[in-house]
Amino acid sequence: MFLFALIVLVIFIPAPSSMATSPKESSRVLILSSVEDQYPMQYLDEMTAELKEVGYSATVVKGTTITVSFITTQLDKYDIVIWRTDMYVLGNTTYWYLGEQANQTTSAAYAGAISHRTIDVSNGVFAISADFLSSNFGPSSLANVKLAILISAMSVTIGHIFIRAGVRTTIDFFSPLNAPLSLFDWVTESLVDYLTTGSTVSDAVAKTLYNYDFGNTPDDSYLPPISFLGDGSLQIV
Repeated sequence: MFLFALIVLVIFIPAPSSMATSPKESSRVLILSSVEDQYPMQYLDEMTAELKEVGYSATVVKGTTITVSFITTQLDKYDIVIWRTDMYVLGNTTYWYLGEQANQTTSAAYAGAISHRTIDVSNGVFAISADFLSSNFGPSSLANVKLAILISAMSVTIGHIFIRAGVRTTIDFFSPLNAPLSLFDWVTESLVDYLTTGSTVSDAVAKTLYNYDFGNTPDDSYLPPISFLGDGSLQIV
């Protein structure tokens, strides 16, 4: 009598649907340099590399391509907004440069705002006021933005408007005195460096100020007047 043993080897292979995982959608950073043509942004490559390393994709928009339409319609599509610009005072109004060139066609499109002095084109470049920003960014209009780093003298004014529009936290400058943009750029890179290595916003600001005062910095006679509004416990990683 022969005994036949039948050995059946069953290998279970998971169905493709059970194996698939959805990759985490990359968070998005918008970097605006409104005065790029006159003052190229320093440390830009370092900042974008640091952000990319922790999962952020960076969109960089420079100079003349920063239009009125762009600034009023695109910011809320990003998790982090870094806006580097310059300010000036005309009459009793403070303006911040966008970058868009003013010509007959573009000026005609915003003739009403120009006549009401919420937009200025007297320097040949579009610049916007706090009133313009307030009228274009209502409650929750920027609710998708968790952090805005605003690089300009008196950018704290913009910071207050952005917080009311729903931005969770802003880092800004509270002095009306313009400093060389190279100093502002150093501060921005320091902030991004700390933020991308796990620091909270409040810690990143404090560490940047400490290192500027006691470390190897471009100008140890100048302490950057930076602060934050909103949630200082925010971390971006």
